[in-house]
Amino acid sequence: MMRAPCEYCSKISVVFFAAMNPAQSGRRARPERGARVVKPHDSAIRTGSVALALAVILALTGCSMLPGLAETEREEAPTRKRPLIQVEVNGVDGEPADNIRAHVSVARKPCDTAPAYLNQLGRRAVDETRKALRAFGQYEVEVAARVDRSEACPRAIIDVRLGPRTVLGEVHIVTEGAAANDEGFQAVIARHGLASGDGLHHGRYQSAKQLIERTALERGYLEGRFVRSAMKVDRARNVADIHIRFDSGPRYTVGEVRIAQEPTVVDDSLVRRFLDYTPGEAYTSAIVSRLYSALSASGYFSTVEVRPLLSAPEALTIPIEIELSPGKKHKVSTGAGFSTDEGIRGKAQYQNRRVNALGHRLRAETRASLIEQRFATEYQIPRAHPADEWFSVQGGVRRGDVDTFETIETQLGVAETKRRPWGWMERRFVNLNYQAFEVSTGSETTAFVIPGIRWTKTRADDPLFPSRGYAVDFEIRGAADAMLSETSFARALLSASAVKTLPLRTRLLLRTDLGWSWAEDFLSLPPTERFFAGGDVSIRGFDIAALGPVDDEGDVVGGRYLGVGSVEIEKTLVDRWGVALFVDAGNAYGGTGSSDGIRVGIGGGVRWYSPIGPIRVDLAHPLDDDTVARLHVRMGPDL
Repeated sequence: MMRAPCEYCSKISVVFFAAMNPAQSGRRARPERGARVVKPHDSAIRTGSVALALAVILALTGCSMLPGLAETEREEAPTRKRPLIQVEVNGVDGEPADNIRAHVSVARKPCDTAPAYLNQLGRRAVDETRKALRAFGQYEVEVAARVDRSEACPRAIIDVRLGPRTVLGEVHIVTEGAAANDEGFQAVIARHGLASGDGLHHGRYQSAKQLIERTALERGYLEGRFVRSAMKVDRARNVADIHIRFDSGPRYTVGEVRIAQEPTVVDDSLVRRFLDYTPGEAYTSAIVSRLYSALSASGYFSTVEVRPLLSAPEALTIPIEIELSPGKKHKVSTGAGFSTDEGIRGKAQYQNRRVNALGHRLRAETRASLIEQRFATEYQIPRAHPADEWFSVQGGVRRGDVDTFETIETQLGVAETKRRPWGWMERRFVNLNYQAFEVSTGSETTAFVIPGIRWTKTRADDPLFPSRGYAVDFEIRGAADAMLSETSFARALLSASAVKTLPLRTRLLLRTDLGWSWAEDFLSLPPTERFFAGGDVSIRGFDIAALGPVDDEGDVVGGRYLGVGSVEIEKTLVDRWGVALFVDAGNAYGGTGSSDGIRVGIGGGVRWYSPIGPIRVDLAHPLDDDTVARLHVRMGPDL
């Protein structure tokens, strides 16, 4: 918007006129009755006349002679970033060169800096470079700096010639107080990174002090302080001695735990059972981390805040505040997938995460595919350590139909799950199992009471795309005819897999399944208690459960033993794509049928590392078989 100069000038004219001739501005003041009227002096009249004339002139000329009054009102143009002078460092590289660029003033100046000022900055850069190199123990250096203005943007050039580097001599780090006998504290600060004979690095010295202070806070030494921290540099000998003495003071313990729920959805007593520590235990930040992880993973809460009150300790204890907001009580989820063994498959699941204030849970799930349909429900009751201990009652019905067998199974059972040392999860169970099945030309109906125990453990650096890790699943179960079972049997199955990264963006994947069983009457065992081989997660190149001992009719009837192994090499080509080569071998053996020996499948495939996990498309050729190749498609984590 252009504002007319006259608009400004008319205002100025009024101001000038009013200032110089107040008697003429605005409404003329009326004198009070009887008041003496004083007439202006002639000089005042002349002054007012001059002001009036000046105002008229300014208005007629558009005030062009008054700066800023006739400017155009407009939006300011956006400020563009001005290019800065580049600094070239010769003679050193890496961290020392970066430190020089960070310290010299000329690196922060724009290209249009005045030449005289640039020369001053160039001279200043010599001292700044020397100071920057002292942080790396370089006290004897030759530095030359100049400014090259041959290009549009000047360039600062710094030439460095290093002398002998100062090395560490004596390194004494002493801990006093309660931390002196704390093995955990001593193990951490032993990694301070300062060793006699190493090159002096001021940053590592500061990092060592920070490590001591941080470790002290993480392990409850709130009164810790440095009694002495000194680094003495002997320029003549190029040696630096470090002396650090840290007094930790007393160690604090875990104090009162204060819980706030808004609103309250589970008993505070249940929340307290998530606390993984014993009363009076020495404080560590790991206790807080474990508590936060356990409460977050419980499913009871949408937000979890765990705060140790380090700034407000009470009588050598550290109180902990917990603030919780409830999560959704009900959850419904659905999913779909595909594999060659099952075809298109889908599932639907319902969860009630808080049946009551005691934290009981209810889960119901249905799954369906071309070869299997099942419905299962489970009621969970948290135990003493609810993060990884619970009692459950479960039941369900399942129908399986593959080329080898067909079964309808109904099961009701109870189980207890708890964490064991070294990260193992243990599940003890007793199931009442009823099956009507058909294998080969025979069909039978059986009932079993099956007690068992199962151990599982998984370790991986990434749950979806691990570069290293392993998974182990071992189960033992059985039944006795004296305990309401059709026949006596015992069965053990070990499944293990591992992933290891190799050079050239490749991974090695290993897998094995080993099974053993014994039965008084093998033919009375349902298919779920026999061993079969073949399929996407067994021996590729063969159909699911297509391998195992065969009867006189040539039909697969399953075996007493199982031995399957797989070796796979996977190569990543681009970000989300890779290829693989593999060999699978093994079979099921024993039982009433005759074994056909070890079967082998070889092949290769394509891998797509999708956001929901790897998808594998493989072509496998079964050796000693008429099939040229079989397609296998599977999705899911490697472990």
